[in-house]
Amino acid sequence: MERADEHPGSTTMHSRKHQHRSEDAHMTEEPANAAAGNGSAETEKLLPMHHDHEVDATPPPPTQAKKVGTALFYATSSLGVIFANKIVLSTYKFPSVQTLALLQFTSTTLALKLASVLGYVNLLPISVAGIKSILPLSTCYLLNILTGLSATQNLSLPMMVLLRRASILMTMLLEKWMLNSQPSKTVQLSVGLMLGGALVAALGDLSFNLVGYIVIFFNDLFTALNGVILKRTSEEYKKSKMTVLYLNSLLSAIGVSVIILMVPGEASRVKDFELWSNNSFVAYLVFASLMGSVLNLAIFLCTSTNSALTTTVVGCLKNVLTSYLGMFIGGDYIFSWLSFLGINISIAGSLVYARATFKG
Repeated sequence: MERADEHPGSTTMHSRKHQHRSEDAHMTEEPANAAAGNGSAETEKLLPMHHDHEVDATPPPPTQAKKVGTALFYATSSLGVIFANKIVLSTYKFPSVQTLALLQFTSTTLALKLASVLGYVNLLPISVAGIKSILPLSTCYLLNILTGLSATQNLSLPMMVLLRRASILMTMLLEKWMLNSQPSKTVQLSVGLMLGGALVAALGDLSFNLVGYIVIFFNDLFTALNGVILKRTSEEYKKSKMTVLYLNSLLSAIGVSVIILMVPGEASRVKDFELWSNNSFVAYLVFASLMGSVLNLAIFLCTSTNSALTTTVVGCLKNVLTSYLGMFIGGDYIFSWLSFLGINISIAGSLVYARATFKG
């Protein structure tokens, strides 16, 4: 889910190959949404379960075509989630962010459960103690997705992408405080460029929306907290990535259902929405609901076939396309030279960040 939006500082995953393919996950951005958070080191089965004697050799390394293909699959899936969410919430003006989030959580939960039943994913047994340990993370995950979708609804895509980069700074500060992590000087410079560009663009934002700016601030905060808490949760409880994602989606679906029932008039606004008979709207809504699961698969394939660094760099470059294409999608971006200058400064910072990340 883009989750509301993957961004370059939020999701990294580490992969390795055994007789069964396994992964280390650094989950974050997008958010649809894909969303995605930060890393856990657990084996995830990509193929139906076999006995040890059935696998006699290490699988051959992926071809260049497969590496490029999975990277493109991730980029297009991420763009698809962002644009589908924007079209549903801004073009068609669907009134309920919570309902869209519920559909995305439900599709991800069902997809992972089906994959587990078929033997493609190994979900760890769920216990009361496990749920208690993951509950803070799931709460942060839910708030991250809801604020991300709300920001998508209230801001133009170029401004949303720019303002979400503040989450990188928040992540750096939280990791320094909680995990004693120290970013390189180049990374610090790139973050400074991104934030400086965002400030310039904000000064020239002719479609200024105070609610959108407030929501994106909290989205940045929850994105950073989600990543840092996930990293600590993974290290302490050794949850598998897929189990964490499954529990997050399941608990978030329950949580957002409670919110929908408690908010006065929420269910009525959805029920009385006038475009339910519009086939184009319904198609975009279904697409946006399902793309969260597709994005999670795309992130995993890109990371396991290439590397977590490749996934991060592709995410940075994807944000460049989102910034430019987003000017023409949703109908809420108003051009000004100051805003356009800020967007390009921030994009330059994003490219520096991608280069610094790729070089390690």
